[in-house]
Amino acid sequence: MFDSLAKRLRYRNIAASLLLVGALISLGAVVLNRDDTKPEPEATVAAVPVPVVVEPEPEPVDPRSLLSWKRGTFGNTLIYNQLQQSGVDSGDIHRIIDLLTPVYNFRKSHPEHAWEVGFREDGAVAAFTLKVSPVEIYDLDGLDGEAALARREVETYTEAKIVRGAIDISLFGALAEEPQTAVLAGKLAKVFAWDIDFYKDPRQGDRFDILIEAKYVRNEDGHHFLEYGDILAARYQGAFDTYDAYAFDAGDGDIGYYNAEGKSLVREMMRSPLKLQRITSRFNRNRFHPVLKRRRAHNGVDYGAPRNTPVMAVASGRIVRAGRYGGAGIAVEIQHRNKILTQYFHLNKIAKGVHVGARVKQGDVVGYVGKTGYATGYHLHYGMKRNGRYVDPTAQKFPPSTPVPDAQRDAFQQQVTTYLAQLDVVRAGGDVLVRNQDTAAQENERQAD
Repeated sequence: MFDSLAKRLRYRNIAASLLLVGALISLGAVVLNRDDTKPEPEATVAAVPVPVVVEPEPEPVDPRSLLSWKRGTFGNTLIYNQLQQSGVDSGDIHRIIDLLTPVYNFRKSHPEHAWEVGFREDGAVAAFTLKVSPVEIYDLDGLDGEAALARREVETYTEAKIVRGAIDISLFGALAEEPQTAVLAGKLAKVFAWDIDFYKDPRQGDRFDILIEAKYVRNEDGHHFLEYGDILAARYQGAFDTYDAYAFDAGDGDIGYYNAEGKSLVREMMRSPLKLQRITSRFNRNRFHPVLKRRRAHNGVDYGAPRNTPVMAVASGRIVRAGRYGGAGIAVEIQHRNKILTQYFHLNKIAKGVHVGARVKQGDVVGYVGKTGYATGYHLHYGMKRNGRYVDPTAQKFPPSTPVPDAQRDAFQQQVTTYLAQLDVVRAGGDVLVRNQDTAAQENERQAD
């Protein structure tokens, strides 16, 4: 019995051992089949942006730049002959003239007006340009096909310019180096027309400062002066007195001129009916008449001036005479308030719209200087009656017009301060004034360089 029991135990141990060995073998198989190596992470490729090359659009080519050009000015030779000599055939010349006639009168062309004609390589006329002024330019394109006419757009701008000078012989002489001398002198004379007679009042050494609007044009050649605008401020330091003027809109939409105290420079009567003049014969009760050859009262003042110089009404009023008047020639008489009558004799012609009964304002042109009637040369006889009696026009005093309103005084004083700061910006050696011949645009360019 014990033998059989031992035998069963031995068999059971063997079986357990076999099971243990089997388990170990299975475990080894599992271990052998397991891959302990960690998988390599997949490589990550960074996205590199591919530059997009954008070809720049070619700038449009101006067809005119492909042409060959010939240029000239009207001068004293007929434009037809000039173009023909430049290689333009008669058919193209007539076509150019016909296309430009609606905007330009070739019969009234000015010698300084310029032209340009553009040719293709085969010699055909393709374009034409007419330059009437820096701001009036006409371009004709497509002359070799369907022609098109256009007025060129020109850039303009306005800046304040300072002009200074000293009287040597005359106001004209002091402004001789400035552009548009006559225009500038006339504007200054008009501002001070009620205070200064620029024929008899100025003295050598008198000085003036002008702050004025100046208009410029900007084109491919740079900056060019075009014309003067309004005077913004002015000072005149004379031998006997000093005058100042400041432009200001008191609220009625019109610019008036006032002194620093706000008093209007406008008076009931202007000093003279001409902007600039020279007295050739003064008021004289016993003058020897150059035509009649006898002594006769000269009841007025004679101003020597070129033919067709504009004659202005010295004050507002009503026309009571306009036409031929004996020895006075072509004459205009104006009745003003306060029983004042003014006379304008020896005119070459009367201004349009001036007739008996018509109303005129101070400064309106009523006629043009001539030598009609008893006259030996071109001049204006200017006479004045007060209460029916002749008086010397140059000896009369008249009160100023309405001053700056009280409600506008602060705004006016601020404007005066601004103008004075500009007037005093260019000085040398204390009170020594220097002429500023540079335009504001040129000054800016110089500072930029």
